[in-house]
Amino acid sequence: MELTGLWEVCSAQIFDMNEMEMVWKTREEAAAIEDDMSKMVFGTLFEFKDGGILNMMMKGPAADSVPKDELDAAVAVGKVVVEDGYCYICDAKNWKEEDGKILIDSKEEGEVFGEKINPWREVIEEGNTLIVLDNYQIVKIGETPTSVRKKEAKVLTPEMLEAVGTYKGLYTKMVCDETKNEEEFSLELKDDGTGISKRNGLEIKVPDWSVENGEVKLTEKYLGKIDYTGKLDGKNLNLFNDDPSKPMTYEYVYEKI
Repeated sequence: MELTGLWEVCSAQIFDMNEMEMVWKTREEAAAIEDDMSKMVFGTLFEFKDGGILNMMMKGPAADSVPKDELDAAVAVGKVVVEDGYCYICDAKNWKEEDGKILIDSKEEGEVFGEKINPWREVIEEGNTLIVLDNYQIVKIGETPTSVRKKEAKVLTPEMLEAVGTYKGLYTKMVCDETKNEEEFSLELKDDGTGISKRNGLEIKVPDWSVENGEVKLTEKYLGKIDYTGKLDGKNLNLFNDDPSKPMTYEYVYEKI
């Protein structure tokens, strides 16, 4: 594939507030999000140049809104590129070909478990698109991407479809204690594989749940992540927020309504 030229973002990993994690969003999906960070990401251009230079260009103000002498000075030193009437702030990176792979210097620094981070990120080719710096999918300007990364809709099994619905919380208790807490709480399992837990006056996102042979796995995300396991038997649902054999584990008992 010919790298040199100007590329635009067709998909990127964006922080999803509903799921509390990074997910792939297409340009069209991101357009519906009122978020300055998303606009900045999808307004970024990538220019691969001969000689191992990659200009990562972030969209700035309209060129005619900037004093001409300031703009000319910034363009002259390579800090700004004018494209389609807009100023793009230029962050120059290096790229190279090594052992048949294209690598980009992310300029990341630091250590993990005492070992230095390797700043070179491999470029992945997908159809006529590239995955660069792990988080961007780009396509040459003027071309239609042959494939676009996005979060695929979860397909529920017949058993999961049967489990969809609202469950009233009956009580919670610790495994080691027979004292039951009967404060009001509930759980909604949706037909898109997500859900909502309601307790203590909070609505807690459930980004993922599954049922297989009656065994339930469920994840909550609110200021962190909690994984639950349990059992669904007809209308009766029991969930544990840790190993059920541990005495301090909490059990949540529900009934489908």
